[in-house]
This record gives sequence, C-alpha cells and structure tokens, in this order.
Amino acid sequence: MSDSRTVDWLATDRAELGTQRILDVAERLFIEHGVAAVTMRSLATAVGCSRATLYRYFPGKSEVLAAYVERAAAQVGVAIAGATDGTSDPGTRLIAAVMTAVEAVRANPALSAWFTADTAGASANLALLSPAIEEIVRGFLADIRADDGGRDPDAADLRERGRWLVRVIVSLLTTPGRDPDDERAMLEQFVVPVVLGP
Repeated sequence: MSDSRTVDWLATDRAELGTQRILDVAERLFIEHGVAAVTMRSLATAVGCSRATLYRYFPGKSEVLAAYVERAAAQVGVAIAGATDGTSDPGTRLIAAVMTAVEAVRANPALSAWFTADTAGASANLALLSPAIEEIVRGFLADIRADDGGRDPDAADLRERGRWLVRVIVSLLTTPGRDPDDERAMLEQFVVPVVLGP
C-alpha cells in the first residue's frame, strides 16, 4: 500500500524566496514613499499578491518592519566586521564600528528613510528590540571588552551598554553632527569612556 501524499521538498525554499521578495519590494517602497506610508495593502499590490497571501508571510506591518530590520542588521554587521578586522585598540575598534554603522545606514536610501522625523521614534524602538541588532552589538562589545585587559564581560552589563550604544547610533542618524570629524570627536570623548569604562 502506497501513501498518496507527497512531500513538497522545496516548500521551505519557496517560502524563503517569497519572504525575500516581499522584503525587496518593501525596501523599494520605503525609498519611494517613506516607511510610514507603506501599508500592507500597498505592499501586497506592489508584490503582486493578495493581502491574504501577504498575511501568510507576515501577520502585520510591524512584522514586515522587524524582518526588514533583521536583514539590514545582518548586512551592516558584515560591514562592521570588515571595518574593524585587524584593529586591536578597543577604542579605535569601537569608533570604527559606530562610524561604519552610521555610514552604512546613510548610504542606503531604504535604511536612511527610517530616520526621518516621522519615523525615527518607531525606528529607534525597532532597533532596540531587534534580536539581530542586539546580538551583533552584544557580540562586538563582548569581543572588545574581552580583548581590553582580558575581562570576562557580564551579560547583563553588555546588554545595557549595547542598548545605550544603539541609542547613540540612532541619535547620530536622526541628529547628525556637523561632519564625520565632529561625530568621531563626540564618540572619542563621550562614548568610548562609557562603553569601555569599568
């Protein structure tokens, strides 16, 4: 007796491709219309699917935004790793990481659309709640603090320092300094001592 049911071996791959396509279209809409203007209806129309299909992938707009942040955070994390690789001084690594993150967001029209006056508050909340951003920042800070005198970093302390560092980055994105040199000087004077301090 044979089982007439078939297993769809490609279902997971198709779901991932569908998710990425939706996020690609959302990115285009963020650039064209701004993050606040994108709705589930407009996203479904742009993707070329029904809202019911879109809701099978994402229960609502906040989940689309969170998934987009996760994907973008991974890309920024790669840029940070490249910019800090081979740098041994903890303060220099920290400044390079923050400046790289800020520059990566500013250079990407879809990401920079998140830090306009009407969306900055929501973007800051997403950044602070994003598991991907938290993991990137926590891992980076753990490496820096471990390399800085061999201290064993405390997980709760790293989390709080990481949350503060994300707030600093969001602040630079929403209220930039006069120029990169001004931002670097602020980081050297006010951020490095706090993040790397006792």
